[in-house]
Amino acid sequence: MKHCFTLLVSVLALAGCDVSINTNAPATSTSAVTVSPPGSAQQQRQVAGTANAFLLLLDAGRADMTWSSTGSALKATTSESNWVNGISGLRMGLGELQQRDHFQITYTRQLPDAPPGHYAAIQTQSTFANMAVTELVLLVEDADQWRVVGYNISKAVEVAAGIRLF
Repeated sequence: MKHCFTLLVSVLALAGCDVSINTNAPATSTSAVTVSPPGSAQQQRQVAGTANAFLLLLDAGRADMTWSSTGSALKATTSESNWVNGISGLRMGLGELQQRDHFQITYTRQLPDAPPGHYAAIQTQSTFANMAVTELVLLVEDADQWRVVGYNISKAVEVAAGIRLF
């Protein structure tokens, strides 16, 4: 599940691209992500607010309090303890948040291996005490509220001064 949402969020970050996800899928299967038009200003504020509240809990070391903000699709596929342990593991070693850039939001109505819905992928560049990362939060509109259904961090690795591997 974690890998699926990681891949999905990464693909959504490629806004404007139609990307094949499952190359082993039958020819009749829909396995591409199609980016939807941007939401209204109000919708963007709601999405950003939900993502920000989620990230603030993580920044405060309260991954245990994020379960209540997750969507029913996520709750149906993983346990609270797996969710909390997974997120805590992703953030291990980052240190205290120093700076988080503005959010980039991408919308879609379909994701491979996910139920139909209205999804928003939020990407932000964040600098922590020990490293800079790209944070990705995947939300779904669930009963007129935006709910978290995925989270991932992409860490940059430097092997020598100024040479980045990832």
